[in-house]
Amino acid sequence: MTDTATSGPPPLSPTPAESLPTSRHWPGVTSSAGARYLLLVAVLLLAGAFAGQIMHNQILGTSWASTTLRCIDEAVRAVPGQGVSQEFARNTHVQDCTRPVQLRLALVSLSGSFAVLLLGVASLWVLPRRLMRQAGPLVKAPAEWQHRAALAASETGVRRVPVVVWGSVWLQEAFTAGRPGRTRIVLPRGVRDLPPAQADAILRHELAHVAAGDVTLVWLTRGVWWALAPVLLVPTVTIVVRDRYHEHRGAFTVLGTSFWGEYGVRALLLLTVAALISQHVLRSREHEADLRSLRGRSREPLESLLAGQPSPAMSWVDRARATHPTAARRLAALRQARLPLPVSLLDVTVTGLLSAMVMNATAELAQAGFTGTSLTGGPALLLSALVTGSLLSVGWGIAVWRGTPVGGGAGPVPRGALLALAGSMPVGLVAQLQSTGTSGAGPSGRWPLVVTLPLAVAGAGALSSALARLWVRRGGAAPGSRWGWAAAVGVNLVLFTGALRIAQESALFLGLSGWRKAVDALALSGMYSASADSTALGLAGVALFALWLALRGDRTLPPPGAGATTGRHVVWTVAAAAGAAVAARWAYEPVVPQGGSLSATQFDCWAATCAGLATLAALLALKGASGLGDALYAAPLSAAVAGAVMWARYLGSWHHPLQAAALYATNPFSQLALLLLALALPAAFLPTPTLGPGRGWVAGLTPVLAAVLAAAGVLAVLHSGDSLLFVPPTGTSP
Repeated sequence: MTDTATSGPPPLSPTPAESLPTSRHWPGVTSSAGARYLLLVAVLLLAGAFAGQIMHNQILGTSWASTTLRCIDEAVRAVPGQGVSQEFARNTHVQDCTRPVQLRLALVSLSGSFAVLLLGVASLWVLPRRLMRQAGPLVKAPAEWQHRAALAASETGVRRVPVVVWGSVWLQEAFTAGRPGRTRIVLPRGVRDLPPAQADAILRHELAHVAAGDVTLVWLTRGVWWALAPVLLVPTVTIVVRDRYHEHRGAFTVLGTSFWGEYGVRALLLLTVAALISQHVLRSREHEADLRSLRGRSREPLESLLAGQPSPAMSWVDRARATHPTAARRLAALRQARLPLPVSLLDVTVTGLLSAMVMNATAELAQAGFTGTSLTGGPALLLSALVTGSLLSVGWGIAVWRGTPVGGGAGPVPRGALLALAGSMPVGLVAQLQSTGTSGAGPSGRWPLVVTLPLAVAGAGALSSALARLWVRRGGAAPGSRWGWAAAVGVNLVLFTGALRIAQESALFLGLSGWRKAVDALALSGMYSASADSTALGLAGVALFALWLALRGDRTLPPPGAGATTGRHVVWTVAAAAGAAVAARWAYEPVVPQGGSLSATQFDCWAATCAGLATLAALLALKGASGLGDALYAAPLSAAVAGAVMWARYLGSWHHPLQAAALYATNPFSQLALLLLALALPAAFLPTPTLGPGRGWVAGLTPVLAAVLAAAGVLAVLHSGDSLLFVPPTGTSP
């Protein structure tokens, strides 16, 4: 066995015309395709938890049910009477009493996830070895090829250089496999006959997979998929064997019920969809590896290599099953000269579908495990929102930020992607394995969440896109430093976690009140929410980030297509909305039957909210969808100014001025955050007008429009009486 290239090719010096500008797009953060892999792994692990839950019900279900009934009876006897306080006390008693069996339920459920994870991790040693045996016999490549791999590894940031081996004479495609810490690059023997530059392009492509962490992640996903199937079969085998020997019933009689039929269909659907998603993400990673391998290199060798490969016509079934995109698709991606590739509708659909499954299953597990502790209720839901929001912040947020081209600040928003994100989340809620047996209670038994979750998450997606466009419009390029990408990840994490949390609370109150009292649910999940403080803090952070983006460039705030001087109208819009809201609030004092000074304080907070909402509406009227970015800092700023002025009016009479100041800041911000999420998706579909020099008067009318809307909104709130107020019987002022 001889090598036609005894040494690596000379270093290439690409010209700007042939070198891909990819360095700024690859900081040390997880790629969006990697986030989809993590979402898929999380869904498969949580499906294993549902199998564990069924096992618990089969073995320990009678004990759990009897304990729960006993606790309910004890609560009724211990806390007699009717009323909100009695119901709360009984519920607390039941949670404390059932805590041991609920914790046992969570732990047994998690044992299913642990079994899937354990088998999946073990597959990291089994599946790659099986593939390499099929590609063998393997022969270690000469030292010259190891040296070339080491040079390429140093350029791509790989510390532990994989061993290069030759596959059998039948091997057609190179691949990278091996257990963790012992990765091998398996090359076809025909690589030896290629020009040195093309052979190095193949090496760099495989090393790009290693540098991105693809190898372990891909094999872990495959291993978890293979491990889930037997874990899902354990409950069915267990119940068949148990009923066979104890009740003398056959397998068809046992499994012929509606529950087991639905369970089988959902399990088969989950495994099929997971396999197709895995193949789709794998093809996306191939494109990313191609583009990453060209950092600082000419793309001509890889283009020549791909141009010489056949691209046969494939059916949609073959394309769905393929692990690699065709050579023609890879070549087209290279010629786009963009990293990463634009986010496709299928990518967004996968992200929304898997995110809904992860959030709901995580919330159910957390609620069961935290029963009877201080973490039940809100903290459990927050945990599920934080887990899902972390993956969404990369799977959607960073993908969109990376895909926003230079000069795209005034370009179209990804409307199709937003609709795909919103439309896929209800499907995830309804189709998830955890919904087995709940079909009779409506869509997943959670119809309010089916409504609120897509709207909130798509709204966060629209706001994330608006921030990305604002960044590009002011900075001239996507974030290029690690600190820049860390800030982008952080602000997207706040957006999506907050959106998920608001969706959960809104669904809870909608389920209790119904659509006839949707306004009450809107207020209870906004201004009067138990998590209002954290929501307000999150909006303040996003607003400050947006304001920094708006000021980091040319110190002006012009709308797209308008002159620089029209940026002053944004400032005037903020001042006009705040001033009109304060004036309308002070001009009329409504009479409410109860509440006193606390009612007046809440009216002040609603007036400040109206100032922010009027600013949002005025900017959208002026700029269309492109006004969302500026509205993210201008609307909170209007609410803050109006609230501060109304708080200062009573500065000498506050018993606790700092507590009152916190109330005047928190309540409007928390309500405004909910309204921003609800209106962001419709706002993304507004047309973006172009304001020429001759139409500057349109921008001049924006403050007038904001003032009129703010005053009208405040007067409408004041005339509504106490319908928007939350006044306890013993309410006092701060």
